[in-house]
Amino acid sequence: MKYISKKIVLSLIFVMFSILSGKAQYQLNNRLIQQNKLGVNVAYAGEFDKTRISLVAGITPNKIEGSNTLNWQQVTLDLPLMNKLATATVLTKIAAGSFSQLQVKQAFAYKVDFSEDQTLAVGFALSFNQQNVDLKNGFTPNSFVDLDDPYLSKENYYQNKLGLEIGFVYKIKEFQFSLSLPSLGQDKPYNNEITAYTEYKFKLNKNLDLIPSILLIQTQTNRYELTNSLNLKYQKIGWLQVGYVDYDQILMGFGINVKGLGIGYNFGYNNNTKTSSVLGNTHQFGLFFNL
Repeated sequence: MKYISKKIVLSLIFVMFSILSGKAQYQLNNRLIQQNKLGVNVAYAGEFDKTRISLVAGITPNKIEGSNTLNWQQVTLDLPLMNKLATATVLTKIAAGSFSQLQVKQAFAYKVDFSEDQTLAVGFALSFNQQNVDLKNGFTPNSFVDLDDPYLSKENYYQNKLGLEIGFVYKIKEFQFSLSLPSLGQDKPYNNEITAYTEYKFKLNKNLDLIPSILLIQTQTNRYELTNSLNLKYQKIGWLQVGYVDYDQILMGFGINVKGLGIGYNFGYNNNTKTSSVLGNTHQFGLFFNL
């Protein structure tokens, strides 16, 4: 019990420190999926059976005159407790000039073993969500901005919401499937979002694994985003990734692992002429600590 209390206190301190230091973060375009599944589904908490900290940051330049680069960061703390129970904190933020979104999420997950090769993890999370517009940071409207938008009539606007997420992860041998409802308890259209992920690991030989995966995200605007990815792992030393997002973005990534520290990079190339004329290529970096 003392061990559990210590971990819960550590988790709460981590949340408060992250909020006060401005490090808290809101999910968008998670491309390092294999290394950051907790950012996709809270039921992945405790997957590694060890304390794990992830730091992921991405940038997407905006080519429209007067617009700002989109910055995305996510921090996760994964803490196993006992008896198949784990807790996790996920902090995410996106910001572009005067506009920002923040989410602080506290999750718990419990794993049930049906057999040696078959498990089901169930997770839930409570979240605090904030959307903020601070025009004091400087805002230059362009042809894509509705100047009659009431959000722009004030120097500062913010909206706070509480959210609930539930998720499931089913694994049998080398196959896994996960499903989450990330915005329950929020007003429509937020409460209709769905995130699904699946992968299968093929053992090419004793050193190499080939892992095809699919990530499906239903957004707040009812649009579906599909990401197909092919991942090659060499033991626990390194990995390569190629993938494709259905709005015509090509993904390429690589990473290495050294004594409990993982380093990853993903590059997203916009192959669609209309998209590339507005948005630049995406860069995403990650650090992953297994303690």
